[in-house]
Amino acid sequence: TEGSAESLMVIDPHEGFIFHVLPDDTGRSAIWVAQRVPDDHVGVVANAFAVRDVNLSDTRNFLGSGNMHAIARKHGLWDGRGLLDFTAAFSDGEYLHKYYSGRRVWGAYRMLAPSAALPAEYAEWRASRPYPAT
Repeated sequence: TEGSAESLMVIDPHEGFIFHVLPDDTGRSAIWVAQRVPDDHVGVVANAFAVRDVNLSDTRNFLGSGNMHAIARKHGLWDGRGLLDFTAAFSDGEYLHKYYSGRRVWGAYRMLAPSAALPAEYAEWRASRPYPAT
């Protein structure tokens, strides 16, 4: 259901995580993921999912619900090969219109990491993977 998911930062004085959560397909539990923001990086969350390739074996950098892979496969959102792209599988894309979130993400990275030279234009949030999570 559109608007039922959340994308936010969870931080303390020592580390930060990008955190996404949405209802599971039963409506009684949740699908969630958290990606650590490395010490020398920034994370930008602007009303859209940003976490891409989830590696739950990398327990230092990723946490997540045990049901995400099975639900993604069950609904044809992932073929089970390689890492699960959480945004492609579970995001509704940008809220309201193209660039609703992307322009804010691009603007933050342009100010905080100008050497990254990320593109201002992109085709579609979920498929084109225009910006990194960190």
